[in-house]
Amino acid sequence: MDVLSLFAAVVAMVLYPGGVYSLAVAGGAALRLAPARVPWSSASLAAAVLLLFAAVLVPLPASPSTTLPLDSGTQSDLLGALVLLAAGLAVGGPPGWPRTRLVAALAALAPLLVLAAGAATLDLPVVVALPGRHLDAARTLAAVALLAAAPVAARSAAAEVPRGLRALQLAVPALLAAVLLAPPGWSGLPAAAAAAMVAAGVAAYAALAGTLVRVAPAADRTLPALAVAAAIASIVLTALGSH
Repeated sequence: MDVLSLFAAVVAMVLYPGGVYSLAVAGGAALRLAPARVPWSSASLAAAVLLLFAAVLVPLPASPSTTLPLDSGTQSDLLGALVLLAAGLAVGGPPGWPRTRLVAALAALAPLLVLAAGAATLDLPVVVALPGRHLDAARTLAAVALLAAAPVAARSAAAEVPRGLRALQLAVPALLAAVLLAPPGWSGLPAAAAAAMVAAGVAAYAALAGTLVRVAPAADRTLPALAVAAAIASIVLTALGSH
């Protein structure tokens, strides 16, 4: 690995979009979640590391992992990000996968993998840049499925999971959803502006999700149903847009 590549990897991991930035975004989300007096276990720490690795692969504007070295850059692998995200949710969550949690997780993953199959690539910037009304709507619905599924898959109301980890389990899926929901010209934004916009959006999402899972007894059923509906619609639109 050349010096620039090494520098890009270090900055991406330690500062942005992983490391300090992801932790700061999660910190804002944590303020909206119910506290839990649970110590951090080795499993919780491992889950946090996996989620930070997943955040590194999210192609936020001016992310050094995709802009350095200048002549190539690294591929933002959608499958890698999803595997790390799923592992972070599984390792850090309470034991057991009830049906609603499993359905939510599948609804979050399926439309993204179908979008990648339709694009014939796992390069996330390519997947989010594919033109066409059907594909634009499919990406939006895939983001909705991801955002609806994350509080259930992460068990964000679980008192046996540290609040900081629950915040990361909400924040990292929201970072990925932000890329799917990004408007045209997003990639040209300065890093500071994009980072501030995403952080504000994640905080608002965490506030809504945290409130829902605390005050709505039916959230564990309503959110997976919304995720499944959005996922099915996204898959159908991807099929239509790919032909």
